[in-house]
Amino acid sequence: MWTLALPALALWGWLFNHSLTHDLVGPPHLVPTSALIAGIVLHIPYALIVLLFVFGLRERIGYFFSAREPVPPGRLPGFTPKICVQLPMFNEAAVARRIIEAAAALEWPSDRLEIQVLDDSTEPDTRAMVEEVCAEVGRRTGRRLSFVHRTDRSGYKAGALEAGRHLTDAEFIVILDADFLPPPDYLVRAMPHFYDMAGKPLRKLALVQAQWGHLNDDRSPLTAAQALWVDDHHTLQQSWRSVVLGFVNFTGTAGIWRASALEAVGGWSSSSLVEDCEISFRTLFAGYRTKFVKEIIVPAELPQTMAAYRSQQKRWTQGWVQLQRLHLGRLLFGHGVGFRRKTGLIAMMTISWQWPLWFLWLAIFPFLLAEGLSLAVFGSEIALLAYLAPPVTFAIFSALVATCEARPTYTTANGRLRISIPARFLRLFPYLVVNAGMVPHHFCAFLEGLFGPMHAEFERTPKTAQITVGTTAAEARPVAPALRPSRRIARPGYVAAEAVFFIMQLAWLAAFVQAGSLLGTTSAAWLIASILALRLAPIVGRYRARLSLRSQQDARS
Repeated sequence: MWTLALPALALWGWLFNHSLTHDLVGPPHLVPTSALIAGIVLHIPYALIVLLFVFGLRERIGYFFSAREPVPPGRLPGFTPKICVQLPMFNEAAVARRIIEAAAALEWPSDRLEIQVLDDSTEPDTRAMVEEVCAEVGRRTGRRLSFVHRTDRSGYKAGALEAGRHLTDAEFIVILDADFLPPPDYLVRAMPHFYDMAGKPLRKLALVQAQWGHLNDDRSPLTAAQALWVDDHHTLQQSWRSVVLGFVNFTGTAGIWRASALEAVGGWSSSSLVEDCEISFRTLFAGYRTKFVKEIIVPAELPQTMAAYRSQQKRWTQGWVQLQRLHLGRLLFGHGVGFRRKTGLIAMMTISWQWPLWFLWLAIFPFLLAEGLSLAVFGSEIALLAYLAPPVTFAIFSALVATCEARPTYTTANGRLRISIPARFLRLFPYLVVNAGMVPHHFCAFLEGLFGPMHAEFERTPKTAQITVGTTAAEARPVAPALRPSRRIARPGYVAAEAVFFIMQLAWLAAFVQAGSLLGTTSAAWLIASILALRLAPIVGRYRARLSLRSQQDARS
C-alpha cells in the first residue's frame, strides 16, 4: 500500500502545482471536448455517491409506506421453548456484573432458561471476578449459569459463540454483548415473533433482531452523533428491510437465533470481522428469513472515547469489505430473487463503498474547481445546488425522520420524553462533523478489508460501565468518569493517511482563499475543522474529566 501511496502523492503534488499556475476560478484550461470528457469521468465518484443517496431515500421514504406500523407478534405455543442466553465477553471487568445480573433478571421459567457466560478473558483477575459473579448470581437467583472459558481464543467472538452453541440443546439462542442492558420482558416480547397466531412455529424465520437503544447518548457530542446514526439505521433502514426484503443482518447482539438455523448453515465463522453479518447472509442463501422488531428496544452504552469509536468503525468497515469478498459473487450471480429485492440486498452489502468514493471525490473535487471542470463554470448557484443539495438534503431528511420516528427509544417508564425532539435533531451537527472527520480512517479500513488478510484480529470495543442498573433502562443513571482503554492500538498507516489528507486540504484552503473561491474554501475548511475536532476531542475530554474529578474532591473536602 505504501508503494502505491508514494506515486499517488507525487502525482497529486504535480497536479496541485499545475493547478496553481492557472486562475483557480477561471474558465476550463483544456479544449472544450477534452474538458467535457474529463469532467464527466472525474464526476463518476460523486455520481455513485448520489446513487447511494437514492437507495438510502428509497429505504427511508419506503419506511412510511411499508414499515411504520408496529410488527405484530404471534402467540407462544402451549409448551415453553428452551432458551440459551449467551454473553460473550473479553476482559470486561467494567460491565460483566451488570450484564450477568440483567440476563438473570429476564422473565422466563428457570427450568427453560440457561445462561452461558462465554468469557475469553486473558486477564486473570477479570476471569476470576467473572467466574465469581456467575456463581454468586446463580446462587442468589436460582438461574442456571455456566462459566465457559477458553484458553485458546481461536475465532475470537465467533469462536466463543460456536463453542457455546455446542454445549446447549436449547431451541433458541439469545446473544447479548456485555455493554447491553436487556429489559426484563425482552424474551416475553420477542419470542412470540417466532410463531404465528395459532402458536405454530415459523420454521423459516431464523432471527428476531431487536432495536438498539441508548444509555449514554447525552454524555458527549460523540455519543449524541452515534445515537442519531443508530436511530436512523435501526428505526428506518432495518424496519424497511425487514418488511420489504424479508432480511436484516444480525447486529451482533440483542437478537434471538433459531438454533436449528445456525446448525443448518454450519454455525459461526471467523472468516470476516463481522461474523454477525456473515452468518446472516449464509442464512439468507439457505432460504431463511430474518426479522427486525423496532418496538422491542434493548439499550446499550455507545463508545465514549474516540479511540473506542475508531476501533469499532475500523472493524465494521473492514469486516463488511471482507464479507463482500466472501459472498458478493454469490449474491450477484447465485441468489435468484426478484430485481427489487436483489438491488436492495446489493446496496445493503456494498454500503461500505461510500467511504472510498467520498475519499476519492474529496481528493478530486478541488482539482475540478481549479481546472474549471466543475459545474461552477455554469454559475455558483448551480454548483451549490449540485454539490451541496444532495448530501445536505439527505442528511437533514434522514435526521429529521429518525428523530421523530425513534420516539419510543427515548420514552421513559412514565411516558415522558427524556430528550426533546429539537434537542435530538441538533445531533445532526456533531454527526456531520464525525462523518467528515472519519473519512480517511474509513478509507484505510476499506483498503485493509479489500487487500488485507481475511482472518484479521478482532479488536473489541472498550467498555466503561458508565451506567448503573436502574429500575428500567430509561432510568439508569451515569456514574464515574470513563475508564481509559487498557491497550492503545497503534495504526501508523491510518494516522499517516489522515495527516496527508489534512495537509492536502490545508494547501487547497490557502489556494482557494487567495483565489477568492467560496465553494473551494468552504469545502476545505469544513474537512480541516472536522479532522481537528476529532483529534482534539480526546484532549478536551480528559481536561473536562480532570476538572470534574477536582470539583468532586473539593466538594468532599
